[in-house]
Amino acid sequence: MKSLRPFIVIACAVLSCATPLATRAAVTNGSLIKGASSSAVYYVESGKRYAFPNEGVFFSWYRDFTGVVTVPDTDLAGYALAGNVTYKPAMELVKVTTDPKVYAVSQYGVLRWVMTEDAAAALYGPDWNAKVQDVPDTFFTNYLIGSPIGAATDYNASAEGVIATIGDDLRPAGFVPPTLQTTPPNQAATTGTPSVVVGLSTSQATLNQTVTVFATVSNNVHPIATLEIFSDTSQTPLATCSHSTTCSFPYTIPQAPLDIRFSAVATDDLGSRIMTDVGQQAELNVPAVSTDLILSVTPLAITAGSRVSYSSDASKIQNITSHKVFAMIPGEPNPVLWQDCGTAALCASSSPFYRTTQLYSKVAFDGHVYQSAAATVTVTSGTPPKPTLTLTGHPAANQATLVLTAPSGETIGWSTIVEGTTQDAPSIALCELSSCEVTVQYTKQTTFTGFTDVGGKLESSESVTVTP
Repeated sequence: MKSLRPFIVIACAVLSCATPLATRAAVTNGSLIKGASSSAVYYVESGKRYAFPNEGVFFSWYRDFTGVVTVPDTDLAGYALAGNVTYKPAMELVKVTTDPKVYAVSQYGVLRWVMTEDAAAALYGPDWNAKVQDVPDTFFTNYLIGSPIGAATDYNASAEGVIATIGDDLRPAGFVPPTLQTTPPNQAATTGTPSVVVGLSTSQATLNQTVTVFATVSNNVHPIATLEIFSDTSQTPLATCSHSTTCSFPYTIPQAPLDIRFSAVATDDLGSRIMTDVGQQAELNVPAVSTDLILSVTPLAITAGSRVSYSSDASKIQNITSHKVFAMIPGEPNPVLWQDCGTAALCASSSPFYRTTQLYSKVAFDGHVYQSAAATVTVTSGTPPKPTLTLTGHPAANQATLVLTAPSGETIGWSTIVEGTTQDAPSIALCELSSCEVTVQYTKQTTFTGFTDVGGKLESSESVTVTP
């Protein structure tokens, strides 16, 4: 599975965090380990290892890489990969890349929406917005959604902050976030400083790709009459929405390289204007397309699940510091890292593909980034395999046991069960293996759906509905 590779490998390589090879006996609960031939760092608990999705998560728990133990690759493989580490409770605020909501983190990776700026400032100080960490869409399913926070009293930061180890934060099987009392935001909270924030559906883009640009108004006192989105290259609005606090439009990348910023202006019904602060403008950078970087793909037309060979040749470029192949998959807002070849000049491999996918590569060197021309793998027939969600029993009144079985095959990755029918619905289980089982409590008619990562994109099961 391509998209769940730990992102912390660079930090370890730079800081030389590894200690000499250790025996398996030296690894105990709470250890940090890495393999002899890899820089990825894992947390060990009960004979299993947990990956750090990025450096932000790692440094929310640790100050540095002191204590990381290097083990033989054969020993590393003996620790089953059981999931991803989530942000330490009460340390950071987080948001998903494509959603303007800001969340506080509670134990077991539960996210609680902080509904107002006043509540965020009371909990994290006046500079709270500097403590917000982006969680890529791919890793958002590592978390569960809990009760929102309307006032600072709804969140006990002191109690959350006493969770000292990752082991104390690992989610028990079948855990469902408790329903907590939410204080309705008062008028003072909703009439804070008005603002309008602009965001993008993806942080990476390539030539001819379409990106969604969206704007959201917060803390407006009076109703919004118009909301307009601009770029720094256009004096006229690229999109105008009436009587709405949200606005979006599709923007197709016209050229490469490209460096463009988007901002918005909201006008309320009294004629007052709210403008995007300079620091909150959305910036889109598209690297130059270079003929010195050649991506080859064969065959270009396949049936679903067939294998495709691809290679990225950067042999004409010197001093390469990074060489990666990315995939743009329909329905996925962000590119999927398909192959990481480090500093090698030739990046080649093969994979099965389940849907029409655009591939492109990037190299970084001497402070520059080049991007290849894109190649499209067209799937002419067949469909991706889907997971199966089954209701296996009712162990007690208003309880249901659900079993998710993932399809078999290459590039079949993690699975999740959500309460709802869409992949952004609240997750009740995250499964790193091919199947998982969870028992849920319900008080009303509730629908559950399973999703499995198939070749970099989530495929859904048929939904299951239970009734008290």
